Amino acid sequence: MIVMLIFFCVMTVVSYIYLLISFDEKEQQLHFDDKTKTLFCDGKKVISVRAGSGNYRFIKYIFQHTDRPISVADLEANVFFGQNVNIVKVLSNTHLPKEIINTFFSVSKDSLTFKNKAFLK
Repeated sequence: MIVMLIFFCVMTVVSYIYLLISFDEKEQQLHFDDKTKTLFCDGKKVISVRAGSGNYRFIKYIFQHTDRPISVADLEANVFFGQNVNIVKVLSNTHLPKEIINTFFSVSKDSLTFKNKAFLK
């Protein structure tokens, strides 16, 4: 009887801890509204861009190529019309918050990968 009571108590504590962790971490997703040229994170405005600008073309391009590496050459050819590109500079120019960049982008010297689902605390 005591063993069952101890087991029940332990399972209850573990369940509460799991629930607390679940509420602490929430899946986040970015959404780009092409009509308003606005990037949202779970319904909250993050940035707006001007139509036709480099930031607009970049944001639109990454949403078309989610979850795959995008090389510097891809960006130079398809987004920035042959201009030399530095990925860190491109991300900095968007004025995205660092938390968004660190959460949704995997960045290297030669490429970046945009993952549109992530867990933020």
